[in-house]
Amino acid sequence: MAFGVMGRRGMNSIHSSLGCVVMMAAVGVAISLPFQQSRAQDAHASMEPVETQTDAIATGTEHFGEEVRALLVPHRQAMISSLVSARIQTIHVQEGDRFKKGDVLISFNCDALVASLRSALAKQKQYQLTHDANVELRKDDAVSKLDVALSEAKLEESRANVALARAQHQKCNVLAPYDGKVAKVDVNEHESIEIGGSLISILDDAQLEMTLHLPSSWVTTVSNGTKFKVSIDETGKRYDASVIRVSPQIDPTSRTFEVTARIIGKQTDLLAGMSGNAHFDLVQ
Repeated sequence: MAFGVMGRRGMNSIHSSLGCVVMMAAVGVAISLPFQQSRAQDAHASMEPVETQTDAIATGTEHFGEEVRALLVPHRQAMISSLVSARIQTIHVQEGDRFKKGDVLISFNCDALVASLRSALAKQKQYQLTHDANVELRKDDAVSKLDVALSEAKLEESRANVALARAQHQKCNVLAPYDGKVAKVDVNEHESIEIGGSLISILDDAQLEMTLHLPSSWVTTVSNGTKFKVSIDETGKRYDASVIRVSPQIDPTSRTFEVTARIIGKQTDLLAGMSGNAHFDLVQ
């Protein structure tokens, strides 16, 4: 009887142990299955072909589009300085005004220069009369050849002084060197200015240009005449443009080179200083 009891207890213990073993095996299988599936998927993916840039290039000519920043600049611009030491009398233009070549931009009070010109003209007349008289007297041997030569030299000197006085007088008016627009006026009327002092800044915006810095890898692709599009931020419009100059050197620091381009056609809504994105559709 005791043996039978002990037998049943032993059997229960064995069944319990077997149940634990079976449960642990099932859990292990459940854990290992996702890991094996993941490894199988990775192995399958590694066998799939990967398209590389080399493969794409090997198929033929490659087209690529890139954008760079562009800045609109005037075709010509200048900061005009004073050529005389004088007081400003009249400023004939203001910022934003348009002018024609030869228009008077600024006038100086040049009373002193006017007086100098009159004095030079008077001396020229005096030496002219003296020389003419010596020439006539020489015919009668009343004066020597030396007297005639000296009077002629004085006359030539007076003519040079008149030319110098006229040149100084012409500096009393600052004339526009070309058609354009006033960018900035640096002085006021009735101010005194010295030689070399800044007066006025002007620009020629009849044909705006653009400066761009392109990657050095484009240097063999971009040349004079290369066409591209440029979108200007301020107007929200896109314009056609063309490269007109290419820098002969590359900046080693930024690994870029500079090009100058021009907007095609007359565009009245563009101003110098506007900027945008230039889009190049290049072929390699």
